[in-house]
Amino acid sequence: MDKSLKKEAVVIGAGPAGLTAALELVKSDKFEVKILEKDFVVGGISKTTEYNGCKFDIGPHHFITDSKKVEDWWFDLMKPEQENGNLFINLCRFTRIYYKKHFFNYPLQPLNVLKGLSFFECLYCVFSYIKICLFPIKKVKTFQDWVTNKFGYRLFFIFFKTYTEKVWGISCNKISADWAAQRIKGFSLSKAIFYAFFGRFFKKNTLRTLSDKFYYPLFGAGTLWNRVAFNIESSKLGKIFLNKNVVGITHNDFKITSVFSCNAKDSISGAKKLIEHRADYFFSTMPIKDLILSMDPLPKENIIKAAKKLRYRGLITVNFIINKKNICFDHWLYIHDKSVKMGRIGNMNNFSLKMVDNPNHTALSLEYFTFVDSSFWKKTDDALIRLGKREIEKIGIVKKKDVISGMILRLQKAYPIYDKNYKKDLKIIFDYLNKFSNLQLMGRNGLHKYNNMDIAMLSAFKAVDIVLQSEKDEKLNKETEKIVQMRV
Repeated sequence: MDKSLKKEAVVIGAGPAGLTAALELVKSDKFEVKILEKDFVVGGISKTTEYNGCKFDIGPHHFITDSKKVEDWWFDLMKPEQENGNLFINLCRFTRIYYKKHFFNYPLQPLNVLKGLSFFECLYCVFSYIKICLFPIKKVKTFQDWVTNKFGYRLFFIFFKTYTEKVWGISCNKISADWAAQRIKGFSLSKAIFYAFFGRFFKKNTLRTLSDKFYYPLFGAGTLWNRVAFNIESSKLGKIFLNKNVVGITHNDFKITSVFSCNAKDSISGAKKLIEHRADYFFSTMPIKDLILSMDPLPKENIIKAAKKLRYRGLITVNFIINKKNICFDHWLYIHDKSVKMGRIGNMNNFSLKMVDNPNHTALSLEYFTFVDSSFWKKTDDALIRLGKREIEKIGIVKKKDVISGMILRLQKAYPIYDKNYKKDLKIIFDYLNKFSNLQLMGRNGLHKYNNMDIAMLSAFKAVDIVLQSEKDEKLNKETEKIVQMRV
């Protein structure tokens, strides 16, 4: 197609959803695409950062999906070209939970649980489960209600409460049940016990929550998204602009006319030099709250109020290079213990040995969940590194003296919060945004939905399909109208 005849699209955000949409648009050969990304690299929460020869994800990512379309898309991109060998590794997941100085395998293993909890604690858990089966909570409104109904209160308290409250920063009885239903759907204590005893005989039917197989790119999660970005720009139809923060969105008659960006650093300092980007279609992965508050003219007061109520949880990762190998076999360690602030540990070596340049070193990533207006978020990098050293020694993973060096990564809006009223606020916002004929929302923050990478990608596929169908319908209508006029 003649380049001058192509439509123009602006994609806000170069994370998994934004890059997926952009690549699909250029592959259609019907669009010229401009991607605006506020970070200095692509990948969003799935980027990989290199530090002193080691590579770190922002919380290690595993590549797992129920969608054949997504899986084929991944493997098509990760075909080896000049490189030797496959660029995807097939891994067996090993994950444990740390609670009261004990490590519990996940999925549950009966002897391991008995050893860690004691026989009497296990009986307590069983009786608690039986009790909730006989007398379930009838009006399930919160995360605590939902999980208690599935597992009983005692197991909820041991294996869910502390970690969940670390992640979200609010009490489990103030988190919507929707989050549990989405993240732990189809799962119950009976199924956990069944798969603990007999799971090895039923691998094909294992729930995604319990799946022990996943893929991982040889050189880090960000490898795939760097390839996507390369393919977009190589097409000559796509261009990625980094360090560009969208600060203004003009619209008229429920149609976006343009977006305005400035350098991300300038948007913080206030010295804004705005650049206008006009297009036929706009695809947004930016947080819905920011999207609404950037609109010009602003929407009605009730919509602004709803947007301002949406909350997000920030993520800080303390990343260490350890002068030791084979620290633990875990891919992830979930810390369900109040004695330390960290929520999870990722061992990058166990995802790929290519994540370290020295085989005697380990790349370890500690995750801390916080609000960006908290004193914890404002801690200096040095203070966070000192804290991380103390805590990994406290739980018995690594001695402080074995830490060679460390660096900090921060993500302001890592997790959209599912509080009790979020559904009501989102409905008000979506009822308004759905009226825009040339705006598509995608991704975790674009939809305010805590989803996995593959679900974010599926939302991008859907958004592109809607636009391509709209273009097809418009073309058909024009041709029909032309024929009618000729007959008249």
